[in-house]
Amino acid sequence: MLLDFFNEDWAQTFSSIEDIFWFLILYLIFLLIMSIFLSIAINLFSSAKNSGFGSVFATSFVITIFYAVIFLFLQGLLAWIIVLVIAWLIISARHHIGFLGAILATVIAFILYVIVAIVLGIIFNVTLIVLPF
Repeated sequence: MLLDFFNEDWAQTFSSIEDIFWFLILYLIFLLIMSIFLSIAINLFSSAKNSGFGSVFATSFVITIFYAVIFLFLQGLLAWIIVLVIAWLIISARHHIGFLGAILATVIAFILYVIVAIVLGIIFNVTLIVLPF
């Protein structure tokens, strides 16, 4: 009955202690990767404040908490729109780069991630990212 309120896909993710620990390990890896690329993107702005890795890591942590909470209750395009707007607001507020600067920073961070994933995939002959085009 309690699981009927939550998004069913997320509720099934935590069915055992082992699943929870694997999720936490993957979450930490995702958080570190996100922080690295977001830090690089934010440091491209000369007006950015709090651009050290620790501050960007805290920003990434807060963004992922909002991501998890929103996707716990919602799914689909509406959830993605809400998460992106909240992420841009958090980035613009914490790093003083403005809302458009936050959008640009996330786009740059994503492009850097795609480039690095493609290059590493070519080097190690594995598929790290599948692009929709």
